[in-house]
Amino acid sequence: MTTASRPTPARSRRTQAERRAATKAALLDATIAGLVEHGYARLTTSQIVDSAGVTRGAQAHYFSTKAELVVEALSHLAHRIGHDLTGHLPPPAETAEEQLEVLLDRWWEVFSGEMFLATAELWVAARTDAELRDHLSVFARELNSSVVEQSVAMAPLLADRADLRAVIATAMSAITGLSLVRFVAEDRTVDLMWRRTREELIGLVRPAR
Repeated sequence: MTTASRPTPARSRRTQAERRAATKAALLDATIAGLVEHGYARLTTSQIVDSAGVTRGAQAHYFSTKAELVVEALSHLAHRIGHDLTGHLPPPAETAEEQLEVLLDRWWEVFSGEMFLATAELWVAARTDAELRDHLSVFARELNSSVVEQSVAMAPLLADRADLRAVIATAMSAITGLSLVRFVAEDRTVDLMWRRTREELIGLVRPAR
């Protein structure tokens, strides 16, 4: 006697909102990949559409210009990174100094990688592209606020420091500068420079002896 196989439950169809979200996410992810691979000047919306596997009409529906698309893609990447960071927080360290060490390591990991490469492309292009510059200035303000918020979540003992924003700004400036050096120097050289810089940054919150 054979046992009749049970029918496989039919997969529910995605809603229109889910399809739209998937299309938009595919465009944004393809844009970041394109920025890193081709650079802003050589990146075209045709390349993005082909890589994302969507139609030109879909791209035009969500983003009317390349500048709008690339900055939205950068914001999308920053939000994803921020969610990953705050969603997987390590147990808080016992001192502000130790918490800053963890924070610096995480920001170095994030902002010297794909995020930095994409952002650097847009910084350079924005010098002569007014539309891109306008979009990028809005993104920069949003990113700065996000960095402060995530820093407080990752290093709560620093939250009440009056100089918190100054410490974060100094750290981010150092990370950005050293990431630029990576374009012309070996990784091991930059990593050594970062370790020295990291110690100087930690010294900003180290109690005086």
